[in-house]
Amino acid sequence: MVWLDSLSTQNVSTLQTNRLLLGQYNDPQLGVVRAESFANLRPSVLTTQVPDFSTYDSVVLQIRFDFYNYGSRGETNLSFKVHEITEELDFETVYYSNSEVAYNPVPLGTATAAINAEYFDQEATDTDKDSVLTVRIKLDDDFGLRLFGSIDPEDENYTNFTLFKAIFKGLAIIPESADKLVGLNIADANTVLTVYYHDVADVKYTNQFIISQGVTFSKISTNRAGTELANLTQRSVPFEPTLNRYIQSGEGLITKLDLSKFYAYIDTIPNLLLNSAELVIENVSNDPNYARNKDLVLAALTEYNQFKTTKTLQDTLDYIEFGGSLVIGGLVNPDLPRSLFAADDLGSLLTLKYSENESRYQSFPTFFFQKLINLRDNPYPSWALISSNPPIGKSVNRTIFSKDNLKLKIYYTRPTPNSNE
Repeated sequence: MVWLDSLSTQNVSTLQTNRLLLGQYNDPQLGVVRAESFANLRPSVLTTQVPDFSTYDSVVLQIRFDFYNYGSRGETNLSFKVHEITEELDFETVYYSNSEVAYNPVPLGTATAAINAEYFDQEATDTDKDSVLTVRIKLDDDFGLRLFGSIDPEDENYTNFTLFKAIFKGLAIIPESADKLVGLNIADANTVLTVYYHDVADVKYTNQFIISQGVTFSKISTNRAGTELANLTQRSVPFEPTLNRYIQSGEGLITKLDLSKFYAYIDTIPNLLLNSAELVIENVSNDPNYARNKDLVLAALTEYNQFKTTKTLQDTLDYIEFGGSLVIGGLVNPDLPRSLFAADDLGSLLTLKYSENESRYQSFPTFFFQKLINLRDNPYPSWALISSNPPIGKSVNRTIFSKDNLKLKIYYTRPTPNSNE
């Protein structure tokens, strides 16, 4: 087991799931998991002219759920507060699940939403994608008056986003009472902050601010007291639980696959020819309250238990030398744009898919392991089992299995006459 020192939860590309996570739940295997959302505000339209002598009315934040949910079943309430961020979010900074951002402890507003897990699950798999479920929060009028007063197409502090976000640094959405964690769809038009006002003739107007075109990320934390991972307190340091192995998205818990013994074994067989390889995780824990990851992938790790990336010329040369047995991480998740992942026999992403009927993950990475054999002088012994579906930085799904149920099976030919094994 390794607890990654950094896992980006930032929304950075339209090619990925644009989601913020919010809520809290208690997993008996992993502890109390909590997610907080942080986002910039940005004017939606820069040309709006406020009529002279107009009067501010109110400001309302509306958020659309994307139906991702995790935690208790049935319908329960999720209560949360909205705060104003007090430190500027930086475009040059990558924000991770453990990033700290200061916010005013006095909330701008509070809200409670009824979350029905079964309904959310149904809508999440609905191909029509026509259901819209939102929650509306009336925010503090002093904050609204400040926003109203900023609306001016001739003021660079309003039209230049770099200047605007230095004044209005954004919103923090913090759970207060919850037994579920949900996904917020920040790219949808139904997620918007609206300032309402009227002119002297009592004509009503609105001006909108969006949160999808700035810095947005989820902070995720876990209290593991009372679990098998209670003593896992240091990031990037290998940890060996007595019974199980765990993979948890969001928090960056990975199962590390160490191929050192594989390399040691193949060194005893010169010119080994691999006939087939099977990587399998059997008898995966099944808890209907805590969905498993659907697909797992193998990400290369450095000796410091960080994702190996194509940062240097040598990294790039290694990638080329693998000749299609590695893929660049942008094909997996834009949050890991230069990371190296194992490829299948067709040169696509190697995926361990979960079988509900057999309660196992399985793949046949024959070509990949033959490449490891051919390139044994440049070994890649360390790999991380992580989720690709749902995305690792936009979910908290977990996979649990006995340490003895992760197996690599290789079938090979010895280069000796009349002897096959």
